[in-house]
Amino acid sequence: MNDETLIRAALTEWQAAFCAKDVNRLMALYAPDAVCFDAIPPFSEGVENFRKKIVDCLPYFPETFSLETRDLTLAVGSDLASAHCLWHFTDVPPGHPAGRHWLRSSMVWKKQPDGRWLIVHDHCSAPFDPYTEKTALSPDDTSAAVPASGGCGGTNPNPVGWFEIYVKDIERAKAFYAVVFDCAFTRLESPGEHPDESPIEVWAFPMQPAGSGASGALARMDGCTAGNNSVVVYFSCADCAVQAARAEKAGGEVVRPKLSIGPYGHIALVKDTEGNVIGLHSMQ
Repeated sequence: MNDETLIRAALTEWQAAFCAKDVNRLMALYAPDAVCFDAIPPFSEGVENFRKKIVDCLPYFPETFSLETRDLTLAVGSDLASAHCLWHFTDVPPGHPAGRHWLRSSMVWKKQPDGRWLIVHDHCSAPFDPYTEKTALSPDDTSAAVPASGGCGGTNPNPVGWFEIYVKDIERAKAFYAVVFDCAFTRLESPGEHPDESPIEVWAFPMQPAGSGASGALARMDGCTAGNNSVVVYFSCADCAVQAARAEKAGGEVVRPKLSIGPYGHIALVKDTEGNVIGLHSMQ
């Protein structure tokens, strides 16, 4: 067998091992010093962390599934080779999130002294618009593409552009959120001749006009009752357990401790000093 045939056979074995959920069989195709850039954070990891992530994610996969690939391209040298393709899950239950999107993969293979080819770099990702953070779910999906005349990010805004959390005691609420998120607030002037007499007082979280996501504010308004909110605003965190612990120390209450939502990360729910329930989300 020539080298290209060996690599094609190894790619077939990778697919078969993945569909069989056989982690040992799958990881046998990776060199011990391989570096992986996966679609799920972190940005870069070694094979042991990559193995653990696969083990943690497999329970959320369908019981059985298949993979479809397209546009496979190989380039084989004397001791290094590259392969890239597009792939997606097939034969999954209707509505299962695994069946929603395509992914793009690139692999670098290195020839070993015993003649085997092992993966030394594995990159799996999906393209997205950095301004709207919208991911393209399919190679044929144009909804996330940048229009030719719209500039980077296109012309469609995010559905949520602002949030307000209504509170009873503005100073107490500011102190709570300052501790939890390590941030300072800026007073937004109310309209009218005498802003201090306005029925609404608004203090904004830090705002980055060029940043992703939406900013918002704490607000106190006559006639607007705090607490008993029917909408949960989720704050992005590096580790939601950290902010949940801070919330409890700052006088809040942990409604639901950190829990896994599978490949989509982790969430926690806390109640602030005003009785509002807020969500915390992190990938780790």
